[in-house]
Amino acid sequence: MPSPSHTALNDLRTLVDEAIEVALVEHQSLSDLMARLLPVAREHLGGSALYFETFGEDLTLQRFLSPSDAAPSQLEEVARRTADDAREDVRLEGPTGTIVARPIDVAGEWFGRAGLELPAGLDGAAIDRAAAGLTVLTELLDNHLFAIRAAREKHLAMMEIGNALRHRVLSIGLAAAVRVLSQAVPLDRLVLLYASEEPAERSTLRVQLFEGAEAVADPAARLGLEPAALHALGRACLTGESRELLNRFGAIGAQEEVLINGLTNGVLVGKVVATAQRGAFNTYDRDLIASFAGFVRQRVVDFNKEWRALALAFRPDDVARLLSTENYAEAYLAPREAEVAILYVDISGFTRVSEQVLRTPANVAAFVEQWSTRAVDLVWKHGGVFDKMVGDCVIALFGPPFYDAAPEERLAAALRCARDIRAMTNALPDEPDLTSLRGANVGVASGVNLAPLFVGQFGPNANFTGFSSGMNNTARLQGCATKDQILVMEAAARRLSTAEFGFGEPAFATVKNVAEPLRFVHLRE
Repeated sequence: MPSPSHTALNDLRTLVDEAIEVALVEHQSLSDLMARLLPVAREHLGGSALYFETFGEDLTLQRFLSPSDAAPSQLEEVARRTADDAREDVRLEGPTGTIVARPIDVAGEWFGRAGLELPAGLDGAAIDRAAAGLTVLTELLDNHLFAIRAAREKHLAMMEIGNALRHRVLSIGLAAAVRVLSQAVPLDRLVLLYASEEPAERSTLRVQLFEGAEAVADPAARLGLEPAALHALGRACLTGESRELLNRFGAIGAQEEVLINGLTNGVLVGKVVATAQRGAFNTYDRDLIASFAGFVRQRVVDFNKEWRALALAFRPDDVARLLSTENYAEAYLAPREAEVAILYVDISGFTRVSEQVLRTPANVAAFVEQWSTRAVDLVWKHGGVFDKMVGDCVIALFGPPFYDAAPEERLAAALRCARDIRAMTNALPDEPDLTSLRGANVGVASGVNLAPLFVGQFGPNANFTGFSSGMNNTARLQGCATKDQILVMEAAARRLSTAEFGFGEPAFATVKNVAEPLRFVHLRE
């Protein structure tokens, strides 16, 4: 078979270009491309056998042969001399002819090898032309081979980023995901902002700074700022009002990706800002950073769902602590028996106020909404958990979910909270939009207890609540209280120091479905 002429090499270029175009348009695999291309290329090059060893879509070294049953000679010697650490152009005499081979190289990176077995009897010039044809073939294919590997590497990096972000603790998952990204992209620094999807007064913003692959432990301290000042800069950056935060972090000339939840009424939940070590990211880098931002967006959305679910019961600091703990549900929220302080607080004369003062359902609802929101805020201020609201009665637990304080301190917190809710309620008629309550004698009646409780998440909605006779008796105790009274079970009150709290004389009340009368005292002013 004749070796390739100049015209044949031009024909080979055309053939390879067309084969690659078809492979791209039809989304063919590398195996499909090689099966179609190598037989024709071998004929153009005048070889009896042609083979490529290069990386396939799975990033492993694969061998492609033409004909498919060929058994090229001296493969071990060719492999040794065309390996990454040798990279020689090879010419060997074999038992049936001459072997020419060369490494495949893309921008200095080793991508495998190609070999051509020629029939015996060719002169040196013919062998040179065949070797030149093999060089043309590898150089025409190397960009396509690189693109295949780059696409696969990007896909694997995206999978690793996604797997990292599955970690139960978001901050740990983000740190692991940034480490993966930094291995694929020349990150100089990365700024991550994300916020919980709550009303502005309760929304929590998080600011994280990474230098290369490493998280900066305290971004606020890095800038010499208090956390509140950092969050103010972060919120201005998130909304696009100011770039001061990015400038102070040195994130200038950065690629920015916004994180939006929802297609119709999109909610801005975060921003990823990245700078490159070499000044600018290439297309590959930008695609991967955009994919990273997409994974982070979904993880932040999932995080916000968890946050909102927990924030129904727990104060923001406790939600943050729960979500920074792996397996927090099992560790802190699974049902268990514990000694818990219980508070029931109910609006006194609610029916009378609703019918005679507020009158319309809208006014009643607005009043209850305003009162209960403030009451729950006070529960959280004192470290309590909002159990539920039954009618106009707020129920709170003190102790869960971490049980850091001693039982007596849990009870003291419940009493302080009861006093604050009473004071807040008594001050409501002074509010400009609640002047209709003046003279209405609005107040609250409260019952407090310290009792064993089986407490945790229960039911199909995983509501955090507790069950015990002590819980039921606290509800009955609250029903015995009159306006502004805070009644405490006598046994619980005896466990408290009188330095902070003073109590009246013991009293008794016979209540329905309880064999023994309730023994209680009232909290003095």
